[in-house]
Amino acid sequence: MKSEYKLVVLVFMAPWSEPWKLMKLTVERMASGLKSEEAEVGMLNVDRFKILGRLLRVEALPTFVLVKKRRAVARVVGVNREDLQSSINKHLTPSSSR
Repeated sequence: MKSEYKLVVLVFMAPWSEPWKLMKLTVERMASGLKSEEAEVGMLNVDRFKILGRLLRVEALPTFVLVKKRRAVARVVGVNREDLQSSINKHLTPSSSR
């Protein structure tokens, strides 16, 4: 699969963030359950990626920005596991449509 068709989930987090601590295990499980040819997950510590966080208007943690074809297609803020899973599922490319 071309990388441009992959879903990229950017996870803006910080180790000191209490909401992130609540979501960390869930995100790690989701990431390990995704097929590498369909999606990638990148953990970005906002203390290290301040400029990117500002460019993508990250104002709360955790913030999940879903990127496809180099465009942000969805954003989930906070600890709502169902919203995150739903957004990921919605933007995964089915194998048959490549």
